[in-house]
Amino acid sequence: MDYLIQNYYLWEIHGGGSTAKGKYNMNLLVVGADFSPYSGGIGTYTREIASFLTLKNQVIVLANGISNPKIFDNNSPYRIIRTPSFPVLRHLALFIYLPWILRRYHIDAVLHVVWTTALISHFWHYLIPAPYFVSVHGSEFHDDTLTWRRRLKGYLRKWRLLALQKSKGIFPVSNYSARLVISLGVERERIEVISNGVDTKRFKPSANYKNPDEQKKLLTVARLDLHKGHDRVLEALAILKAQGITPQYIIVGQGDEEIRLKKMTQTLGLENQVEFTGFISGNQLPPMYNSCDIYVMASREIPGRLDLIEGFGISFLEAGASAMPVVAGDSGGVSDAVRNGKTGILVNPDKSDDIASAIKRLLIDEELARRLGNEGRRWTETQMSWEQVAERLVNSIQRMA
Repeated sequence: MDYLIQNYYLWEIHGGGSTAKGKYNMNLLVVGADFSPYSGGIGTYTREIASFLTLKNQVIVLANGISNPKIFDNNSPYRIIRTPSFPVLRHLALFIYLPWILRRYHIDAVLHVVWTTALISHFWHYLIPAPYFVSVHGSEFHDDTLTWRRRLKGYLRKWRLLALQKSKGIFPVSNYSARLVISLGVERERIEVISNGVDTKRFKPSANYKNPDEQKKLLTVARLDLHKGHDRVLEALAILKAQGITPQYIIVGQGDEEIRLKKMTQTLGLENQVEFTGFISGNQLPPMYNSCDIYVMASREIPGRLDLIEGFGISFLEAGASAMPVVAGDSGGVSDAVRNGKTGILVNPDKSDDIASAIKRLLIDEELARRLGNEGRRWTETQMSWEQVAERLVNSIQRMA
Protein backbone atom coordinates (compact mmCIF):
# COMPACT_ATOMS: atom_id res chain seq x y z
CA MET A 1 0.00 0.00 0.00
CA ASP A 2 2.91 2.41 0.74
CA TYR A 3 4.22 1.77 -2.77
CA LEU A 4 0.78 2.24 -4.31
CA ILE A 5 -0.06 5.57 -2.72
CA GLN A 6 3.38 7.12 -3.19
CA ASN A 7 3.80 6.08 -6.82
CA TYR A 8 0.33 7.23 -7.76
CA TYR A 9 0.94 10.62 -6.11
CA LEU A 10 -1.79 10.37 -3.54
CA TRP A 11 0.75 11.49 -0.99
CA GLU A 12 4.40 11.53 -0.02
CA ILE A 13 5.89 10.12 3.18
CA HIS A 14 8.94 11.77 4.73
CA GLY A 15 10.57 12.34 8.09
CA GLY A 16 11.53 10.16 11.01
CA GLY A 17 9.79 8.08 13.63
CA SER A 18 8.77 4.44 13.79
CA THR A 19 5.47 2.63 14.05
CA ALA A 20 6.25 0.67 17.20
CA LYS A 21 4.95 2.20 20.39
CA GLY A 22 7.69 0.79 22.64
CA LYS A 23 8.52 3.14 25.50
CA TYR A 24 6.13 5.83 24.25
CA ASN A 25 2.77 6.67 25.78
CA MET A 26 0.61 6.82 22.65
CA ASN A 27 0.64 6.62 18.86
CA LEU A 28 -0.90 9.92 17.76
CA LEU A 29 -2.00 11.13 14.34
CA VAL A 30 -2.02 14.93 13.99
CA VAL A 31 -4.06 16.07 10.99
CA GLY A 32 -2.85 19.54 10.08
CA ALA A 33 -3.66 22.12 7.44
CA ASP A 34 -1.24 24.97 6.75
CA PHE A 35 2.01 23.18 7.56
CA SER A 36 5.25 24.60 6.19
CA PRO A 37 8.20 26.78 7.24
CA TYR A 38 6.18 29.82 6.12
CA SER A 39 2.89 29.08 7.86
CA GLY A 40 1.03 31.34 10.25
CA GLY A 41 -0.44 30.70 13.69
CA ILE A 42 -2.31 27.46 12.97
CA GLY A 43 0.67 26.09 11.06
CA THR A 44 2.98 27.04 13.92
CA TYR A 45 0.63 25.28 16.35
CA THR A 46 0.74 22.09 14.25
CA ARG A 47 4.51 22.14 13.89
CA GLU A 48 5.29 22.88 17.54
CA ILE A 49 2.67 20.67 19.15
CA ALA A 50 3.82 17.74 17.00
CA SER A 51 7.47 18.37 17.89
CA PHE A 52 6.85 18.39 21.63
CA LEU A 53 4.34 15.53 21.57
CA THR A 54 7.19 13.51 20.05
CA LEU A 55 9.14 13.72 23.31
CA LYS A 56 6.88 11.09 24.89
CA ASN A 57 4.72 9.81 22.04
CA GLN A 58 4.99 8.42 18.53
CA VAL A 59 3.62 11.11 16.23
CA ILE A 60 2.61 11.14 12.58
CA VAL A 61 1.55 14.40 10.93
CA LEU A 62 -0.85 14.33 8.00
CA ALA A 63 -0.57 17.64 6.14
CA ASN A 64 -1.22 19.32 2.81
CA GLY A 65 1.44 19.24 0.11
CA ILE A 66 4.02 21.99 -0.43
CA SER A 67 6.76 22.53 -3.01
CA ASN A 68 10.02 20.72 -2.20
CA PRO A 69 8.65 19.10 0.98
CA LYS A 70 11.75 16.96 1.63
CA ILE A 71 13.82 20.04 2.50
CA PHE A 72 11.49 20.71 5.43
CA ASP A 73 10.15 17.24 6.24
CA ASN A 74 13.36 15.22 6.39
CA ASN A 75 14.61 17.29 9.33
CA SER A 76 11.45 16.62 11.34
CA PRO A 77 11.56 14.25 14.34
CA TYR A 78 8.21 12.78 13.32
CA ARG A 79 6.86 11.15 10.18
CA ILE A 80 5.01 13.48 7.80
CA ILE A 81 2.51 12.24 5.24
CA ARG A 82 1.75 14.84 2.57
CA THR A 83 -1.60 14.84 0.78
CA PRO A 84 -2.32 16.78 -2.43
CA SER A 85 -2.47 20.53 -1.81
CA PHE A 86 -5.65 21.01 -3.87
CA PRO A 87 -8.48 20.93 -1.28
CA VAL A 88 -10.82 18.53 -3.12
CA LEU A 89 -8.06 15.99 -3.80
CA ARG A 90 -6.71 16.44 -0.28
CA HIS A 91 -10.02 15.60 1.37
CA LEU A 92 -10.67 12.77 -1.08
CA ALA A 93 -7.31 11.18 -0.23
CA LEU A 94 -8.04 11.61 3.48
CA PHE A 95 -11.48 10.07 3.11
CA ILE A 96 -10.23 7.00 1.26
CA TYR A 97 -7.04 6.27 3.18
CA LEU A 98 -7.67 7.45 6.74
CA PRO A 99 -8.82 3.97 7.89
CA TRP A 100 -5.67 2.44 6.39
CA ILE A 101 -3.42 5.01 8.11
CA LEU A 102 -5.02 4.33 11.49
CA ARG A 103 -4.47 0.58 11.16
CA ARG A 104 -1.08 0.74 9.45
CA TYR A 105 0.42 2.94 12.18
CA HIS A 106 -1.57 1.56 15.14
CA ILE A 107 -3.00 4.99 15.96
CA ASP A 108 -4.44 5.39 19.46
CA ALA A 109 -5.99 8.85 18.93
CA VAL A 110 -6.36 11.50 16.22
CA LEU A 111 -5.95 15.25 16.78
CA HIS A 112 -7.52 17.39 14.05
CA VAL A 113 -6.00 20.86 14.00
CA VAL A 114 -9.06 22.28 12.20
CA TRP A 115 -12.66 21.09 12.17
CA THR A 116 -12.97 20.51 8.40
CA THR A 117 -10.81 17.37 8.38
CA ALA A 118 -12.61 16.10 11.49
CA LEU A 119 -15.66 15.53 9.30
CA ILE A 120 -13.83 12.55 7.80
CA SER A 121 -13.20 11.02 11.22
CA HIS A 122 -16.87 11.63 11.98
CA PHE A 123 -17.87 9.63 8.90
CA TRP A 124 -15.63 6.67 9.81
CA HIS A 125 -16.17 6.69 13.59
CA TYR A 126 -18.70 3.82 13.45
CA LEU A 127 -16.11 1.51 11.85
CA ILE A 128 -12.86 2.73 13.39
CA PRO A 129 -12.43 2.70 17.18
CA ALA A 130 -9.66 5.35 17.34
CA PRO A 131 -11.13 8.41 19.10
CA TYR A 132 -10.64 11.82 17.55
CA PHE A 133 -10.21 15.29 19.04
CA VAL A 134 -10.43 18.77 17.55
CA SER A 135 -8.42 21.92 18.21
CA VAL A 136 -10.20 25.25 17.75
CA HIS A 137 -8.30 28.46 17.03
CA GLY A 138 -10.97 31.02 16.19
CA SER A 139 -10.78 32.37 12.65
CA GLU A 140 -11.69 29.03 11.06
CA PHE A 141 -15.05 29.17 12.84
CA HIS A 142 -15.91 32.40 11.02
CA ASP A 143 -15.23 31.22 7.47
CA ASP A 144 -18.88 31.67 6.49
CA THR A 145 -18.36 35.45 6.24
CA LEU A 146 -16.99 35.11 2.69
CA THR A 147 -19.65 35.64 0.01
CA TRP A 148 -19.89 32.13 -1.42
CA ARG A 149 -19.73 30.63 2.03
CA ARG A 150 -22.58 32.83 3.27
CA ARG A 151 -24.85 30.90 0.95
CA LEU A 152 -23.70 27.69 2.62
CA LYS A 153 -23.92 29.13 6.12
CA GLY A 154 -26.56 26.69 7.31
CA TYR A 155 -24.66 23.72 5.91
CA LEU A 156 -21.35 24.89 7.37
CA ARG A 157 -22.89 25.26 10.80
CA LYS A 158 -24.43 21.79 10.54
CA TRP A 159 -21.15 20.23 9.33
CA ARG A 160 -19.17 21.90 12.08
CA LEU A 161 -21.56 20.57 14.69
CA LEU A 162 -21.35 17.07 13.18
CA ALA A 163 -17.55 17.18 13.27
CA LEU A 164 -17.59 18.19 16.92
CA GLN A 165 -20.45 16.00 18.16
CA LYS A 166 -18.66 12.68 17.71
CA SER A 167 -15.29 13.95 18.88
CA LYS A 168 -14.19 12.83 22.32
CA GLY A 169 -12.97 16.29 23.19
CA ILE A 170 -12.53 19.82 21.85
CA PHE A 171 -9.49 21.93 22.69
CA PRO A 172 -9.96 25.67 22.08
CA VAL A 173 -6.71 27.65 22.34
CA SER A 174 -8.41 30.52 24.20
CA ASN A 175 -11.54 31.34 26.15
CA TYR A 176 -12.71 33.34 23.13
CA SER A 177 -12.47 30.21 20.97
CA ALA A 178 -14.27 28.21 23.67
CA ARG A 179 -17.21 30.62 23.55
CA LEU A 180 -17.44 30.07 19.78
CA VAL A 181 -17.74 26.31 20.33
CA ILE A 182 -20.32 26.70 23.10
CA SER A 183 -22.40 28.95 20.82
CA LEU A 184 -22.82 25.97 18.47
CA GLY A 185 -24.50 23.97 21.22
CA VAL A 186 -21.60 21.70 22.14
CA GLU A 187 -21.66 20.38 25.72
CA ARG A 188 -19.31 22.34 27.99
CA GLU A 189 -17.98 19.18 29.66
CA ARG A 190 -16.34 18.11 26.37
CA ILE A 191 -14.54 21.44 26.00
CA GLU A 192 -11.16 22.09 27.59
CA VAL A 193 -9.14 25.22 26.90
CA ILE A 194 -5.53 24.29 26.12
CA SER A 195 -3.67 27.38 25.03
CA ASN A 196 -0.93 27.80 22.51
CA GLY A 197 2.64 27.74 23.78
CA VAL A 198 6.17 28.88 23.04
CA ASP A 199 9.57 27.22 22.80
CA THR A 200 11.24 28.88 25.79
CA LYS A 201 14.62 27.36 24.99
CA ARG A 202 14.59 28.95 21.56
CA PHE A 203 12.97 32.25 22.53
CA LYS A 204 14.86 33.62 25.52
CA PRO A 205 16.59 36.85 26.58
CA SER A 206 20.07 37.33 25.17
CA ALA A 207 22.37 40.30 25.74
CA ASN A 208 24.23 39.42 22.53
CA TYR A 209 21.55 41.06 20.40
CA LYS A 210 20.42 43.87 22.68
CA ASN A 211 19.84 47.25 21.07
CA PRO A 212 22.93 49.39 21.81
CA ASP A 213 21.37 52.58 20.45
CA GLU A 214 19.57 55.18 22.50
CA GLN A 215 16.73 55.13 19.97
CA LYS A 216 14.21 52.51 21.10
CA LYS A 217 12.85 49.87 18.74
CA LEU A 218 9.31 48.53 18.42
CA LEU A 219 8.60 45.19 16.76
CA THR A 220 5.67 43.40 15.12
CA VAL A 221 5.99 39.85 13.77
CA ALA A 222 2.87 38.93 11.80
CA ARG A 223 1.39 38.52 8.39
CA LEU A 224 0.55 41.88 6.86
CA ASP A 225 -3.19 41.34 7.16
CA LEU A 226 -5.78 44.02 7.87
CA HIS A 227 -6.76 42.71 11.31
CA LYS A 228 -3.18 42.70 12.63
CA GLY A 229 -3.40 46.47 13.15
CA HIS A 230 -0.12 47.62 11.61
CA ASP A 231 -1.92 50.71 10.31
CA ARG A 232 -3.07 51.70 13.79
CA VAL A 233 0.50 51.39 15.08
CA LEU A 234 1.69 53.65 12.25
CA GLU A 235 -0.95 56.20 13.25
CA ALA A 236 0.25 55.93 16.85
CA LEU A 237 3.83 56.58 15.72
CA ALA A 238 2.68 59.73 13.93
CA ILE A 239 1.05 60.90 17.18
CA LEU A 240 4.26 60.23 19.11
CA LYS A 241 6.37 61.95 16.47
CA ALA A 242 4.34 65.11 16.95
CA GLN A 243 5.36 64.92 20.63
CA GLY A 244 9.04 64.52 19.75
CA ILE A 245 9.13 60.76 20.43
CA THR A 246 10.56 58.83 17.48
CA PRO A 247 11.18 55.11 18.13
CA GLN A 248 12.12 52.81 15.27
CA TYR A 249 9.43 50.35 14.15
CA ILE A 250 10.47 47.00 12.66
CA ILE A 251 7.73 45.18 10.74
CA VAL A 252 8.47 41.50 10.07
CA GLY A 253 6.22 39.64 7.67
CA GLN A 254 4.57 39.80 4.29
CA GLY A 255 1.01 39.89 3.06
CA ASP A 256 -1.75 41.66 1.16
CA GLU A 257 -1.47 44.90 3.13
CA GLU A 258 2.20 45.55 2.31
CA ILE A 259 1.71 48.11 -0.48
CA ARG A 260 -0.92 50.05 1.48
CA LEU A 261 1.19 50.10 4.64
CA LYS A 262 4.27 51.34 2.78
CA LYS A 263 2.24 54.14 1.18
CA MET A 264 0.81 55.00 4.59
CA THR A 265 4.34 55.16 6.03
CA GLN A 266 5.27 57.73 3.39
CA THR A 267 2.08 59.73 3.83
CA LEU A 268 2.67 60.00 7.58
CA GLY A 269 6.31 60.97 7.08
CA LEU A 270 7.64 57.92 8.93
CA GLU A 271 10.09 56.62 6.29
CA ASN A 272 13.07 57.18 8.59
CA GLN A 273 11.44 55.29 11.46
CA VAL A 274 9.82 52.27 9.84
CA GLU A 275 11.56 49.24 8.34
CA PHE A 276 9.78 46.45 6.45
CA THR A 277 11.95 43.33 6.58
CA GLY A 278 9.63 41.01 4.66
CA PHE A 279 9.68 37.34 5.57
CA ILE A 280 12.55 36.15 7.75
CA SER A 281 13.37 32.54 8.59
CA GLY A 282 12.57 30.98 11.95
CA ASN A 283 16.17 30.95 13.17
CA GLN A 284 16.33 34.72 12.66
CA LEU A 285 13.34 35.42 14.89
CA PRO A 286 14.94 35.04 18.35
CA PRO A 287 17.71 37.59 17.56
CA MET A 288 15.07 39.91 16.12
CA TYR A 289 13.04 39.87 19.34
CA ASN A 290 16.18 40.42 21.41
CA SER A 291 17.30 43.38 19.31
CA CYS A 292 14.08 45.32 20.00
CA ASP A 293 12.59 46.89 23.14
CA ILE A 294 8.78 46.69 22.93
CA TYR A 295 6.53 44.25 21.10
CA VAL A 296 3.36 45.83 19.70
CA MET A 297 0.51 44.27 17.73
CA ALA A 298 -2.85 46.01 17.73
CA SER A 299 -4.98 43.07 16.56
CA ARG A 300 -8.58 44.10 15.98
CA GLU A 301 -11.91 42.91 14.65
CA ILE A 302 -12.88 44.01 11.14
CA PRO A 303 -16.62 44.71 10.61
CA GLY A 304 -18.06 42.19 8.17
CA ARG A 305 -14.88 40.06 8.23
CA LEU A 306 -15.14 37.82 11.25
CA ASP A 307 -12.85 35.35 9.49
CA LEU A 308 -10.11 37.89 10.31
CA ILE A 309 -9.73 37.53 14.05
CA GLU A 310 -6.87 36.93 16.48
CA GLY A 311 -7.78 33.63 18.09
CA PHE A 312 -4.76 33.81 20.40
CA GLY A 313 -1.51 35.36 19.14
CA ILE A 314 1.55 33.11 19.48
CA SER A 315 3.92 36.00 18.77
CA PHE A 316 2.87 37.60 22.07
CA LEU A 317 4.26 34.54 23.87
CA GLU A 318 7.44 34.65 21.79
CA ALA A 319 7.93 38.25 22.87
CA GLY A 320 7.18 37.40 26.50
CA ALA A 321 9.64 34.50 26.46
CA SER A 322 12.22 36.99 25.16
CA ALA A 323 11.48 39.24 28.17
CA MET A 324 9.89 41.95 26.04
CA PRO A 325 7.01 44.08 27.35
CA VAL A 326 3.97 43.90 25.09
CA VAL A 327 1.35 46.34 23.81
CA ALA A 328 -1.59 44.33 22.44
CA GLY A 329 -4.98 45.02 20.91
CA ASP A 330 -7.69 43.66 23.20
CA SER A 331 -9.66 41.55 20.72
CA GLY A 332 -10.46 37.88 20.12
CA GLY A 333 -8.37 35.61 22.32
CA VAL A 334 -5.49 38.05 22.90
CA SER A 335 -6.27 38.45 26.60
CA ASP A 336 -5.27 34.78 27.06
CA ALA A 337 -1.86 35.48 25.52
CA VAL A 338 -1.18 38.80 27.29
CA ARG A 339 -1.84 39.27 31.00
CA ASN A 340 -2.90 42.89 31.26
CA GLY A 341 -0.70 44.84 33.66
CA LYS A 342 1.52 41.81 34.27
CA THR A 343 3.14 40.82 30.97
CA GLY A 344 1.89 43.70 28.86
CA ILE A 345 -0.71 46.40 28.30
CA LEU A 346 -4.01 45.70 26.54
CA VAL A 347 -5.37 48.62 24.52
CA ASN A 348 -8.39 49.48 22.41
CA PRO A 349 -7.04 48.50 18.96
CA ASP A 350 -9.34 50.93 17.17
CA LYS A 351 -7.94 53.96 19.02
CA SER A 352 -4.51 55.09 17.88
CA ASP A 353 -4.33 57.45 20.87
CA ASP A 354 -4.57 54.48 23.27
CA ILE A 355 -1.83 52.64 21.41
CA ALA A 356 0.39 55.72 21.42
CA SER A 357 -0.17 56.26 25.16
CA ALA A 358 0.78 52.67 26.00
CA ILE A 359 3.93 52.81 23.87
CA LYS A 360 4.91 56.16 25.39
CA ARG A 361 4.36 54.82 28.89
CA LEU A 362 6.74 51.90 28.30
CA LEU A 363 9.32 54.10 26.60
CA ILE A 364 9.38 56.54 29.52
CA ASP A 365 8.96 54.12 32.43
CA GLU A 366 11.88 51.73 31.93
CA GLU A 367 11.26 50.04 35.28
CA LEU A 368 7.69 49.16 34.24
CA ALA A 369 8.94 47.86 30.89
CA ARG A 370 11.55 45.73 32.64
CA ARG A 371 9.02 44.36 35.15
CA LEU A 372 6.52 43.39 32.43
CA GLY A 373 9.26 41.76 30.37
CA ASN A 374 10.61 39.77 33.32
CA GLU A 375 7.13 38.58 34.25
CA GLY A 376 6.53 37.58 30.63
CA ARG A 377 9.64 35.42 30.75
CA ARG A 378 8.70 33.87 34.11
CA TRP A 379 5.11 33.15 33.01
CA THR A 380 6.01 31.56 29.68
CA GLU A 381 8.79 29.50 31.24
CA THR A 382 6.70 28.14 34.11
CA GLN A 383 3.30 27.75 32.45
CA MET A 384 3.28 28.32 28.70
CA SER A 385 6.08 26.26 27.16
CA TRP A 386 5.12 23.93 24.30
CA GLU A 387 6.37 21.01 26.38
CA GLN A 388 3.87 21.88 29.13
CA VAL A 389 1.10 22.42 26.58
CA ALA A 390 1.82 19.05 24.94
CA GLU A 391 1.77 17.36 28.35
CA ARG A 392 -1.62 18.90 29.17
CA LEU A 393 -2.92 17.86 25.76
CA VAL A 394 -1.87 14.21 26.12
CA ASN A 395 -3.24 14.04 29.67
CA SER A 396 -6.59 15.35 28.42
CA ILE A 397 -6.66 12.95 25.47
CA GLN A 398 -5.95 9.97 27.74
CA ARG A 399 -8.57 11.08 30.24
CA MET A 400 -11.30 11.86 27.68
CA ALA A 401 -10.69 8.92 25.35
